[in-house]
Amino acid sequence: MISIPIYIWIAQNVLANPKYAQGLSFAATARIILWFLVLIDLGYYIFWKRRYLSPVALLDKSQKTKLFRALQEYKGPIEERAAAVVSNYGTRKVVIFAIIEAIAVYGLVLAIVGRYLFDQYLLSALSLVLLALEYPTERFLEGLLREVEGSASQTGVKRPSGLPG
Repeated sequence: MISIPIYIWIAQNVLANPKYAQGLSFAATARIILWFLVLIDLGYYIFWKRRYLSPVALLDKSQKTKLFRALQEYKGPIEERAAAVVSNYGTRKVVIFAIIEAIAVYGLVLAIVGRYLFDQYLLSALSLVLLALEYPTERFLEGLLREVEGSASQTGVKRPSGLPG
């Protein structure tokens, strides 16, 4: 999130220099192309969120990602399954954050190339809103882990003694 105010600061400082403040001849064409890319990114964001960040997709055993090193020291099948779900979630959140960040970068390019500051502010605000909406919540993760524990009890996997729940 800190990168978005940095983009705005960069654009304002670059545009303060009269040498760069003229705007480039292809700025109008670049504006159309970048707004088209914003629409593509928003579509991809919606697709990615539905396809890979829904609880069903995160709990799908066939769509595994590499386990985070910190999660590799699991004890038993329940913890192994929980580690896989959390790794999937973390990896997929990184991708969605990159998609959102690209929208803010398009705004920076629009500001520098064509002095489209309003476009930059609009795309930066959109990125901030999407980042706030995608911020990981404890409630969502707890729900996923409850699903893992619930599915483990349905398959007959016993919980190791000493674990709460």
